[in-house]
Amino acid sequence: MTIAPPRPPVREIPPVQPDLRRTRRFSLRGLRGVPVVLIVAALTAVPVLLLLFNSFNVSRPGEASRYGLDNWRKALSDPQLGTAIWNTLRLGVTRTLIAVVIATVLSYLIARTDMPGRRVVEVALWFAFFIPPLSMTLGWIVLLDPSNGVINTVLRSLFGLSSVQGPLNIYSFWGIILAHISASSVPLMTILIIPSMRRMSSSLEEAARSCGAGRFRTVVSVTLPLARPAIIGAALLSFIYSLKTFEIEYLLGNPIGFKVYSTQIYDWVYREPPLYGIATALGIMIIPVMVILAIAQRLLTRNRTFVTVGARGYSDVPMALGRVRRWVVAGFAYLYAVLIIGLPAAALIVGSFMRRFGFFQIKHPFTTANWSDLVHDNLFAPAAWNSLKIGIGATVLGVLVYFAIAFVAVRTRMRGRAAVDVLAWLPVAVPGILLGLGLLWLYLGTPLKSILYGSVGGLILAIIINHMATGTQQMKAGIMQISPDHDQAARTCGARPARSLWHIMLPLLGPSVAAVAVLTFDTAIRDISSVVLLTSGNSRPLSVLLLEYSSTSELEEAAALGVIMSIVTVIVGLVATKLAGGRMQRGKSRRRAARRPLDATAPLPLSPTSDSLPDAPQGRPAANLN
Repeated sequence: MTIAPPRPPVREIPPVQPDLRRTRRFSLRGLRGVPVVLIVAALTAVPVLLLLFNSFNVSRPGEASRYGLDNWRKALSDPQLGTAIWNTLRLGVTRTLIAVVIATVLSYLIARTDMPGRRVVEVALWFAFFIPPLSMTLGWIVLLDPSNGVINTVLRSLFGLSSVQGPLNIYSFWGIILAHISASSVPLMTILIIPSMRRMSSSLEEAARSCGAGRFRTVVSVTLPLARPAIIGAALLSFIYSLKTFEIEYLLGNPIGFKVYSTQIYDWVYREPPLYGIATALGIMIIPVMVILAIAQRLLTRNRTFVTVGARGYSDVPMALGRVRRWVVAGFAYLYAVLIIGLPAAALIVGSFMRRFGFFQIKHPFTTANWSDLVHDNLFAPAAWNSLKIGIGATVLGVLVYFAIAFVAVRTRMRGRAAVDVLAWLPVAVPGILLGLGLLWLYLGTPLKSILYGSVGGLILAIIINHMATGTQQMKAGIMQISPDHDQAARTCGARPARSLWHIMLPLLGPSVAAVAVLTFDTAIRDISSVVLLTSGNSRPLSVLLLEYSSTSELEEAAALGVIMSIVTVIVGLVATKLAGGRMQRGKSRRRAARRPLDATAPLPLSPTSDSLPDAPQGRPAANLN
């Protein structure tokens, strides 16, 4: 019989006492993100909440606040509301459907084919994107005014039409569509779709062609499905912008009584007495739709900067269209660029030198007096100075704000960084006219009234908030491309976070910071909708002055001012394109160098993680390696 050895006595393990100091330190560290969340929420969420709160304020301006449902009842019972919403939706859907077809075709021809002069067409689309939409619309008025438009005059003369009006009319539903397609929708979509198509490897298209698929079937079965997320995302973003537009509808719709919801809000605010409550209630109705569309667009395009199709076997050989077909296709692309972009831009320049805007049949129709009158106008110099201050202030402060938000969202583990990212995206879902109305409530209802209402500082804040989503996302993309190993190496060597940020992060992020700065300045110069309700006589910028000239029949001075603003914004936009394009070209050169045929006499480099040889390039036939 085996006797088991006695077991040692079981000792009771005392309960672990919590480290109160560690718990306290953890709690305080967790609260570090609260001030950042509160600051960003104050900039983006508070104006929206004030809109919702004041939509129930039924008192008149200057009276004590009273709350009720009268504003909602009046807004919902107003017969103009249904018409304005219907006009907004049908304008947005129509222009988006037409623009997505045109933009997809142009993007494919520029990015995936050997069409001659494709770079020229792309630069023309960038020109159209950076020219203020109101300036481009003035050019269309010179061409398509129903009475004196150049195109209408030529058509009546050619076809012997006896009518004094038409046959084309820029002051119409289809005229507004044309102005939007030429000035914003197609340029915006192509700018978003072209990079996605350029990142596709042509090896997939070559495989489809090898299996017997023709060009059209290859495009339909391979290219378009791969580009579908970018196309849908661009279409959604364009539709969102169509619901936010103001100046084109205001200029072309007012003469015929055509109202959209943004112009309806503007009219209610500028009535005597102003109907702030009804305008606010109308604005609140559109916010849920905008938020849903903005979230959908973000989900579809959030990875567009980093996803590369066919990275291992990458090849950027363009598709050959054929000797004759490539020139036929190029002819249609050139025709679009000339008629839809070049013609209104040229008409704007010509119109700025006319005695009466659009009247060519009068004696001595051309003059330089318009430019002299503009320069000597008492409103021009202060407006130019205000625009310069707004542009510089919004650029400097905006870059700092956008970098701080992007850095918190990407580089820190701070609690609440996800909320900061979402709040920074909120302004894209708020139309500019509605954001201006929310900030108007903020300025008037707080002690900030004496500092921000009707001042340049208030307009700078509005520009920063309105551009926050775009600027922050651009900064995030740049920071994500910089490896955190640089920061860790700097800390290992004893550098403090501020020194690491100044000597490592900012130099590497320089091109992205410069591009964001240039685009923010461009936005500050041309923006109208977000500042028009916040402007006073002392803070009027050039963009609002252009709207006032255009809407008070001073079209000669408006054309001259439009030319000046177009030159400034195009120059600034080309600088931004150069800064962004330089990085793209350097990346493209590196990829081409990686695919260059290897020298048989040169030693092959070893993999940094093993002693094995690297994979052979996949983009060219094996015969080219020798």
